[in-house]
Amino acid sequence: MSESPSWLDAPAPAPAAAAPAVEPMSIEGTGAAPTAGAADEKDLPSIILMMRLLNLAAAAALIVVSSLQIVGIPALSSIVLAVYTICGGLLICCLETQLKFLRVMIAVNFGFLFNSFWRFLFYLILGSVCWAFGGIMGRTMACVMGGVALFNTYVLCRYPSYRKIREQIAEEEDKRIEARVSKEVKTQALKQMAKSATGK
Repeated sequence: MSESPSWLDAPAPAPAAAAPAVEPMSIEGTGAAPTAGAADEKDLPSIILMMRLLNLAAAAALIVVSSLQIVGIPALSSIVLAVYTICGGLLICCLETQLKFLRVMIAVNFGFLFNSFWRFLFYLILGSVCWAFGGIMGRTMACVMGGVALFNTYVLCRYPSYRKIREQIAEEEDKRIEARVSKEVKTQALKQMAKSATGK
């Protein structure tokens, strides 16, 4: 009666041994995710720059192809489509130049360009208009717009913080431009003061 069964003493060390085995796995699992996110955030500014340059190049090519379409004196419907694609190319240029007054106006009136699906659709519409132009240039430009649409959609979906980082980069560019302008204004003011002081 006074003897205790052997199975009462066995379970005590078992949970203690099991606990350390699970804990390092959970710590390792939580530590890996922030590292991947940090790497993504680190690469994002260079990807945004590459995306901006690609969009500007595609927009410039779109404007050139559409202008050449108008110069060829086609039917009225082709002229209307060419004017539409020129306006679309100018909108993309304004979006990517990141000038402060343009940025606010585009965000208010053309906010769909910040959504991956609507931007993809907009680029495809521009590409389909180029396809309607026919010829080698029109078809090539249509394929280029399709490729740029896919790349833009990938970046917008892959990096959810794209818009926030893009706004930070734009604000830094605004500060640099304002600093350069104020420095130039000060230099001109000093030159004017020196001229008035010397009487020349």
